[in-house]
Amino acid sequence: MKNRHLLYTLSLLLLCCMLGCILNGCKQTNSFIVSNTEGSETMEEYRLFLDKPENFPCSFVYNGKQYTGFGDGFQEIGRENTSSSEKAEETTLKFRHTPSGAVFTVVARVYSNYSAYEWTVYIQNDSDSETGVFSELNAADIVFKGENPRLKGIMGDLGDMYAPYEKDVVSLKKCRFESTSGRPTHGNFPYFNLEYGNGGSFVALGWPGTWEAEFTSISKTETRLICGQRDLATKLAPGESIRTPLVAFLKYEGRNTVQNMNLWRRWFIDCNMRHVEGEENIPLKPVFSTSTLAQGMDESKVLRIIRAFEAHNVPVDYFWLDAGWYVNADGVSGGWPETGTLQMDTSRFPTSLRAVSDELASYGGKLLLWFEPEVVRLDVNKFLKFVPEFDRSWMLGTAQEGTWLEGQLLDLGNKDLRSWMLGRICKVIDDGGVSLYRQDFNVDPAPVWAECDAAAGDDRKGFTENQYVSGYLTLWDELIERYPDMMIDSCASGGGRNDLETLRRSVPLHCSDFWDGNDGGYDERQAVMQSLIAWFPYFKLQTNADKNTNMYLLRSSYAPWFNVAMSVMDKNAPWELVGKAKSEWEAISSYFYADYYPLTAWSKSPSAWRGWEFFDSTEQSGYMQLFRGTDSTEESMRIILYGLENDNNYRLTDMDGNIDTVMSGKELMENGIEIILSDPGSSAVIMISAEQ
Repeated sequence: MKNRHLLYTLSLLLLCCMLGCILNGCKQTNSFIVSNTEGSETMEEYRLFLDKPENFPCSFVYNGKQYTGFGDGFQEIGRENTSSSEKAEETTLKFRHTPSGAVFTVVARVYSNYSAYEWTVYIQNDSDSETGVFSELNAADIVFKGENPRLKGIMGDLGDMYAPYEKDVVSLKKCRFESTSGRPTHGNFPYFNLEYGNGGSFVALGWPGTWEAEFTSISKTETRLICGQRDLATKLAPGESIRTPLVAFLKYEGRNTVQNMNLWRRWFIDCNMRHVEGEENIPLKPVFSTSTLAQGMDESKVLRIIRAFEAHNVPVDYFWLDAGWYVNADGVSGGWPETGTLQMDTSRFPTSLRAVSDELASYGGKLLLWFEPEVVRLDVNKFLKFVPEFDRSWMLGTAQEGTWLEGQLLDLGNKDLRSWMLGRICKVIDDGGVSLYRQDFNVDPAPVWAECDAAAGDDRKGFTENQYVSGYLTLWDELIERYPDMMIDSCASGGGRNDLETLRRSVPLHCSDFWDGNDGGYDERQAVMQSLIAWFPYFKLQTNADKNTNMYLLRSSYAPWFNVAMSVMDKNAPWELVGKAKSEWEAISSYFYADYYPLTAWSKSPSAWRGWEFFDSTEQSGYMQLFRGTDSTEESMRIILYGLENDNNYRLTDMDGNIDTVMSGKELMENGIEIILSDPGSSAVIMISAEQ
């Protein structure tokens, strides 16, 4: 134990040097304190956190008594390094809470190449008797110490979709964010950038349920954050356990927002995104795809679409088959949204999609398939008769009651239900040769969770949600264990469930349902690319191509996953334009994991210019992309570039043959370059490369 404790001490001392932060112990708020004031920390102050668990930055109430950290009432019963890699070192601490008899387990990680750390707290009743009530369980209760605190971030999907914000914490006194629906990134967004003193911290929550985060100004130089599951007050029966959300912090120095966002992007890519398909250096290659609903389709029609793209020399990396491939409770073709059976409709897909995946594999393509396994939208009695092994108790209750999306929410907290669900999902994946599993979720689960809690009594608030969230993450972990090279796509009516825990297992391809499809929404696509790509390095944008499509519309969807959907039977299908767009996208796609720089003010207005730059400082190359809005009256704009080297000369060439010039890095970063787009609704893609 001494050796383990010494190793733990040395590793966290190294983290202290990396972070350059003060850990001052408890003040009036009994909260953990972080300061970015350099040179003021001492080893003794740091050990207050390391060796004195009472300073651990979480808090809760048990039977009406407030606890902060693991001091009075706790006994440490275990401490060990549970894993270590080049990227992260994980340590597990265990404490016995004497009043309840429960075991608190803290799983903490530090990231050796970044000033980042995180933790999750688990509470388990391993006794033979029921505990009292745990409530106000804050995953983090922490004070950031520094002048002029400014809170920055973006909104979630829905509402003011991915719009940036900046808040003066001192003048506002309190900045509160919450998710009440159970889909955590609809509306608010559990990712924050708090500037204070001469630097700041990014904060992210991993919780695919209801959550709250509150930043409160204690003084002009102290900002307190409390965050966690939104409403939890529950006892634990013998053998039961609950957990807090994952909470992660990434510290930085200086208040250069763009530079700090690139630090966040690098950490997100390097330490959070899954590396699949044997890729060692990038989590997932950029992808070009096409898509269609399975409803109304059969194998011959799907193969016709795939072969048309191949015949026109624009083969897809993935074919995206969405809802409607299953049977309903009568055993016949089920359309959207008749979900529940998770059984392939072999009358339309006689090879269970194997013919489709084989066709794609013949030229290196793959199959993406949509699932919505958490909701049964079928007559319950018919469903139970059709699936006799299904236990009625696995249904929690009716979600979205009275709407066209009404259905029975299934109990992911139940191990037997998850086993049944996993078996059904894996059969479809294995039979069809599916390479990417897409899980959608088109209901707000929180009202159902609350009804289940109420039925269980006053002392079970938040328990159903906690079990459901843990079960959801377990289901995905089991899928990943079975298919380690298969990516998962997270969807919940668009970008509704993209918290950090979810995105460590998946990518958020469909970041919104709520722009206007083919006839509009391109201002929103551009605006989302400009704001969201700073936080999420990988997502999809889509153009629905037809005879009215032009390069402005296609370029509006140049994202790491570029999807073009069109009717291949349309004699006016714009194959030449789509081929040109794919070639352009392929030329820039290697830069999507490079550093990112917004070049214009953020706006959704059709009268605005929008633009951004991706630049690889190692390769000294990149590109910039610019759009003149369809209502813009300005035909030119001077653009300042970023990330270049003053003494290098750079050649700038655009995809339309209008620009071919060489300028110094110093000139481009100080004076910029004037870009002319003569017509409203026009665009430019400009490559940047250092001259040899």
